[in-house]
Amino acid sequence: MLELKRVSLASVATGALMTAVSGTALAQTSDYYSRDKYEAVTERQQPEFDPEPVRLGAFVVNSSLFAGLGYTSNAFGTSTNEEADTLARIGADVSARTNWSVHEVGLDVSAARDEYQDFSDQSSTEFRTRLRGRLDVRRDFSLGAAAFYQQSTDKQSDPSNANGLGEPIQFTRSGVDLNANYTNDRVRWYNTVTIAEIDYDDSVALDGTPIDEDFRDRTDTRFFSRLSYALTPNVAVFGQGQIEQREYDNLVVVDGAPRSRDSDNYAVYGGVDFELTTLIRGDIAIGYLSEDQDDSFYEGSDGLAVDANVQWFPTRLTTVSFNAGRQTVDSGIRNSAGSIQTQYGARVDHELYRNIILSGYGELTSYEYDEIDRDDDVTEFGVMGTYKMNKRVHLNAFARHVERDRSGAAIIGDQNFEADLLGVSVRIFP
Repeated sequence: MLELKRVSLASVATGALMTAVSGTALAQTSDYYSRDKYEAVTERQQPEFDPEPVRLGAFVVNSSLFAGLGYTSNAFGTSTNEEADTLARIGADVSARTNWSVHEVGLDVSAARDEYQDFSDQSSTEFRTRLRGRLDVRRDFSLGAAAFYQQSTDKQSDPSNANGLGEPIQFTRSGVDLNANYTNDRVRWYNTVTIAEIDYDDSVALDGTPIDEDFRDRTDTRFFSRLSYALTPNVAVFGQGQIEQREYDNLVVVDGAPRSRDSDNYAVYGGVDFELTTLIRGDIAIGYLSEDQDDSFYEGSDGLAVDANVQWFPTRLTTVSFNAGRQTVDSGIRNSAGSIQTQYGARVDHELYRNIILSGYGELTSYEYDEIDRDDDVTEFGVMGTYKMNKRVHLNAFARHVERDRSGAAIIGDQNFEADLLGVSVRIFP
């Protein structure tokens, strides 16, 4: 009931704001949300080298096949006795959408397999599919829906991974999205509801001890709303909020008693969306977040919320991107229901030649826990390159380094690790 009231209040508040500004919006005819003064390196159209979609009746189809070889210096993610291995990666992507003047139906499918040469138990499969549709009720109002299914794997650096696993932790995520969008000159109002079922497979430790992951199985229900008003064609202000409810399928035993990890979370932000003549564009939102667990054993958390993405264009051939975020997430561990994830990152993309793009990036992610004395810090940086031979064949290469620093009284043994990863691949566009 409390969750329903929060959703209702959020809708009423954003609706009132939209009503207040809509009168001004109706009198405007300029495109107040055009953000095309600058062109990012990775988004630049190059007809000589960009793959061409295939038209099948009412559908436009983009597809690719890829295969690659990789190397990791630490296949198990352990602090000592590191084991190196090589792996092969193969996969395919297909995306189809209708080319109608109004409404749209689309389907996205991707699959990839990582096969380790020496340690086959570390091999994993990634699969994603999404069926989506949009109904244009009016020129300024649309409704959308999507059904999705995902099979994926936790990263070695995630909080759920201890000091090495005999096999990776895999999970499935399936559900639906519903959205409603209003657009009228100065006003943009985006709303979406996502319901997702998440199911984790059990894993094993390096010594063969079973690791039960059933306590992480849950249903996530999330409502998100963002209302924007353009002050000028270059600047818009917005307010956004989200409410998320996590309901777990099973209790977990902590300190000798069964505990519920169910929680109610919300975050509210104020921000600005801009594209300035000073060669910069993006959106920055700052606000407040809160997480409240049903079981009083867990303390919950609150504090600063951040959601920011900014691009800087020092030259036409170089794009510099910055991102930052602070949000509540499922902790992935038994004795803490949730954690606050803080993430900062930067990336540089440079067009060396029209068909050669070089990139470098760095990212720092940290996790804070209220119930236990533990801190996780993950640092990752790397370089990559893309060589577009022609419209049908692109070559890629990367090198990256990952470090995990885990500390606190709740940590048993040394759970820090680092790994170097290298890879080359070819992507073919039929």
